[in-house]
Amino acid sequence: MAPRPFLSDLLVNLPARHRTALRWFEENAAREVAWPHPLDDGTLLVTKAKGIYKPEWSEYALSVRQSLNSPYPDSDVQHSEDGTWQYRYFQENLDVTARDTQFTNRGLLACYRDLVPVGVLHQTHPKPAARYRVLGLAMVNGYGDGFFLLDGVTSARIFEIREGATPTQPRPMTFADSVALPFEYALASEDRRQRAIKEVRVRQGQTGFRRQLLDAYGSRCAVTEYDAVEALEAAHIVPYRGPVTNHAQNGLLLRSDLHSLFDLGLLAVHEDSMKVVLAPDLRSTKYAAYEGTRVFTPTSNLLQPSRIALARHRVEAGL
Repeated sequence: MAPRPFLSDLLVNLPARHRTALRWFEENAAREVAWPHPLDDGTLLVTKAKGIYKPEWSEYALSVRQSLNSPYPDSDVQHSEDGTWQYRYFQENLDVTARDTQFTNRGLLACYRDLVPVGVLHQTHPKPAARYRVLGLAMVNGYGDGFFLLDGVTSARIFEIREGATPTQPRPMTFADSVALPFEYALASEDRRQRAIKEVRVRQGQTGFRRQLLDAYGSRCAVTEYDAVEALEAAHIVPYRGPVTNHAQNGLLLRSDLHSLFDLGLLAVHEDSMKVVLAPDLRSTKYAAYEGTRVFTPTSNLLQPSRIALARHRVEAGL
């Protein structure tokens, strides 16, 4: 089996100082610290001027910081049993319509677009002896109503760059470009259908992921356009493998029964035609009415399902 790919393989185009700064947040996760000093090369980890730190030398935000006296309605951190966490961080500027006027918000949107993690700090003690808890690294996995959805990355060390990983030509790495890397090793050794039978349950990270897809699909099932919100679920195209997979382009909003069929490999979407493909066992049932149905997808390219991921799902399902 090929060696497990690390998220750092997707970040080789970042400046070395950016990777080093992100590594600091990874290595200090769960620690309480004083105000972080600049790194040896002078790189700042946070800034006192703004809660979102976007260095002038990068298009991406590097860190977010919650202060005890913040005027913003940031949510409490929600911890899951698997050790991951989720956090809704309000944008800079209380006027939601002014989001894109702030370079800091644009930096977080760039992280969302290109799967670049950010460091997260929470103030735990006020000045003059201010203290901060380092939550660690998080993926920006959505935006809605002024809030950026942050999913904590805690399940593995992601900066163990494999020997031989070298920078390539500078360009943004999108989910469609990178989806094969994080998931290939996870799919290689286990039958998808047998695994799915065990995993038809409440998904890790479901709340925020579902919120993303409800917004993206206008609260309608991608296949049936069924609009009863209570019956709609967020389906991962490639199975959940940590917060990086809770990305809108790795999802379909499906009615609960279709979600189960999708996870079981009995229903797929062809990546070229974007039409439903059914397993032979379903073609003699009432589900046959959905064979060949063109799925409804969001208008924004940033939210449309990854065709690479759809192809991987369809091939693994044998359809």
